[in-house]
Amino acid sequence: MRHNYPALAAACLALPVYAAAPLGIFEEHADVGTVLHPGFVEYDASKRAYTIAGSGENMWLAADAFQFVWTKVSGDVTLTSDISFIGSSGEAHRKAVLMIRQSLDADSAYADVARHGDGLTSLQARDEKSVNTSEIQSAMKAPARVRIAKRGDNFYIWVATAGEELQFSGGSMRVPMHDPFYVGMGVCSHNKDTVEKAVFSNVELTIGAPTAAAPRLYSTLETVPVSGDRRVVYVTPGRLSSPTWTPDGGAIVFHSDRGMRKIAAAGGKPEAAETTNQAGVEQSADARLPSDGYRNCYPHFSPDGQEIAFLSYNKDIAAIPEDQDVMLRVLSLKDGKVRVLAKLVGGKGSMDAPSWSPDGRRLAFVSYQWIRK
Repeated sequence: MRHNYPALAAACLALPVYAAAPLGIFEEHADVGTVLHPGFVEYDASKRAYTIAGSGENMWLAADAFQFVWTKVSGDVTLTSDISFIGSSGEAHRKAVLMIRQSLDADSAYADVARHGDGLTSLQARDEKSVNTSEIQSAMKAPARVRIAKRGDNFYIWVATAGEELQFSGGSMRVPMHDPFYVGMGVCSHNKDTVEKAVFSNVELTIGAPTAAAPRLYSTLETVPVSGDRRVVYVTPGRLSSPTWTPDGGAIVFHSDRGMRKIAAAGGKPEAAETTNQAGVEQSADARLPSDGYRNCYPHFSPDGQEIAFLSYNKDIAAIPEDQDVMLRVLSLKDGKVRVLAKLVGGKGSMDAPSWSPDGRRLAFVSYQWIRK
């Protein structure tokens, strides 16, 4: 799975989409999956605003249940909106989403920006029909405005507080999707017995990728639990590499274009850090890696010595890749089982230093994104 540079760099005209009421820029709405209470959509043309009401038990794992307003498009696409919930139900996991979806099947492949009731905002994706959803959690909670962009088979999100400009939120997901597909907005109550409402305002839909500038490199420092979801710690233009944890587990040290930097594991502003020498670490782990159809590199033993984390890539790539599709995987030495913790664009620099947290619960890595806004 190579990173699709032509798709990112393809020159195509970006055109705003316009349509008439009653659904504005969208064609239709419907409940996806099994819901107890039918959803609905109201459109206010003067504010370019949609009030969406949805029921549904969840949008997660291998199937979804929610109210969806959509239009069918092809090619690259960008959808942007302000999002706010109506009322305070106390349901932390109710979701208002901007979504790009292959079909209206409950188990369809998709990617979305999900704004949760408690403020958690994440890029979520089901990269194949019927498989479980995964996510990358944004460092920003409760943004006022969000954006999802499809560039080829790669999906990205931007977030902004009220009155601020959108900023790339870090991380990306690859979801193979064929033309045409559905793009739109949705609401899930996360409680099958209730209906939740959210308002999507200042909605903008653009077909085509920007052509004004060359793709720009972003680096995203992420962490992932050994069983859980990815979280963005820090994102910046330029190249970061070689993340490793401080002995107390409270911070992560990494290389950057400005030299060695350190940042709190919970996120924040990086500061200068002292250079560390990590050469020659864990070379003996190479012999323990699986022979299963992939090339494997950068093995790191867990602190208790019971697991090995490593990167995997396709065998048609001769050398350790740079900015290519790779997987972060973990091998259990107890039972020989291998599981995938993350799929990312990376390789060199992603985790070429010891990357386990001191307590063995998390791994740090860097993913890379070549994108246009």
